[in-house]
Amino acid sequence: MLKKVILLFCAVAVCSASMAQVKKKIKKGRRNKSESQFMLEENYFQAEWEVGQETLTDNLNTTVYPNLVMRYGVNKQFEINAEVSLLTARDQSSQKKNTTGIEPVTIGANYLLLSETAKRPAIIFSGQFAVPFLATKSFTATYWAPALELIVEKAVSRQVILAASGGAFWDGFSTHASFIYNGNISYNLTKKWALTSEWFGFINGTPQHNTDLSITYTLNKSVQFGVTAGAGLSAAAHKNYIAINGVWGCFTKRKR
Repeated sequence: MLKKVILLFCAVAVCSASMAQVKKKIKKGRRNKSESQFMLEENYFQAEWEVGQETLTDNLNTTVYPNLVMRYGVNKQFEINAEVSLLTARDQSSQKKNTTGIEPVTIGANYLLLSETAKRPAIIFSGQFAVPFLATKSFTATYWAPALELIVEKAVSRQVILAASGGAFWDGFSTHASFIYNGNISYNLTKKWALTSEWFGFINGTPQHNTDLSITYTLNKSVQFGVTAGAGLSAAAHKNYIAINGVWGCFTKRKR
């Protein structure tokens, strides 16, 4: 009986996978983390924004207003992107100091190494680097800060998409890299509403493990709004995070 149940489950999974593929879709996630990224279509421009607050410790929190990511699909395999964050860091200890400024601007690209089929996932290489001098004085980094990731994505049904990524991240203030990882699952509740649960972190000596949950509403093919809330899972991680975000996109050329 158990063998029959297992065989039936496998058959359903294979059938579901054969009908589903990761669709190019709009998606916004939390800043400064490893995350899966869907490739854009050719000649498609996308702007992603987020406004939120992150509590790092009992005495330190950061308000971001906004984090802005701009992406452009050069062709079906290659996209370029840039990211900038305006924020205020508040030190509530005895110093009582607020610092406002722009973090180093990040420039990068994503390249589709392997397209998804019914039997295999999509594999994407993602590379970004933060430019130390493209920041206000208070947030200028010491070194160039690259982030390199390999991303794997697969739709296992018409409603569920699984993704995982791993790579290396430099913070701009140390020459030592951190290992970064992310695993997430997206579930389409309806044609317009979706839930995404993510587990991600940075490992360099003391690990920083985090989780968050996002709910998004897709207004149309180009506009999306969402809310993200998260918490730290390890002692070195940030305590909590909450934000509202959105996406807007358009084709820069008419599709043939």
